[in-house]
Amino acid sequence: MASLGDVLKARRRRGQRSLLVYLMAGSVPDERYLEVVETLAASGVHGLEMGFPFSDPMAEGPVIQNAATLALSRGMRWGPFLGLLRECSRKLPTAVMTYMNPIEQRGVARAMEEIASAGGTGLILPDLPVEAALPYRKAGRAAGVDTILLASPASPPQRLRRLVRSTSGFLYLVSRYGTTGISGGTLPSARYQTAPLGPLLREAHEFRPRLPVLVGFGVQSPEDVQRHLTEGADGVVVGSAVQKRISEGASPEEIGAFVQSLLPPGSPPV
Repeated sequence: MASLGDVLKARRRRGQRSLLVYLMAGSVPDERYLEVVETLAASGVHGLEMGFPFSDPMAEGPVIQNAATLALSRGMRWGPFLGLLRECSRKLPTAVMTYMNPIEQRGVARAMEEIASAGGTGLILPDLPVEAALPYRKAGRAAGVDTILLASPASPPQRLRRLVRSTSGFLYLVSRYGTTGISGGTLPSARYQTAPLGPLLREAHEFRPRLPVLVGFGVQSPEDVQRHLTEGADGVVVGSAVQKRISEGASPEEIGAFVQSLLPPGSPPV
């Protein structure tokens, strides 16, 4: 299967928008997790961000925090994670999303090689600053794993340019100040409101025209998706809205119907 970065670049080149879904590994039994991933693939989702749990997920809101805590309590560790990654990467192009600590503990080069051997083609670390990314980028290039960096509404032009130049696969643009998901379980509070992203998206595309830029954090409805696409995003990442439904026991059919409602218009599958 093609790498996630190659899939997104090809879709950008053809003028197609993309939908990625984030799911926390270990938050449900593996059989259930794989059933959901199969549903995502059948529903037209273009890629998977597979979360590896960490005890201090500082970028995550309550839904993903709770999923990480549950995954750790259920015994999700690096070895079983790689086994699940191997299965999921056969169904959808997959990137791993976690934090620096688990990767540093494993060893950056070793972790990159293990991700690649299990079929993963990207690594996303919300706490990895661009200033510290070079060892990851080098190890990733050697293993064939993209090091995907994050930008935010607070990124000034000079820093955005450096992030765009340094990331591989795609640029993950955080939509707002705050954490993933929704505040209070329903509506975002004022400090979590989505920031205007049009200027950032235009600058990123001007700096590196072929690079896909996807928006994540707080994407939970068709209206959110359409707003970010109208601003110029090449696609969106949806996490908490799907994870919440899984944790509440939604059926595969219900999850499939929900993600289909989020698919960008005229969006053929991988």
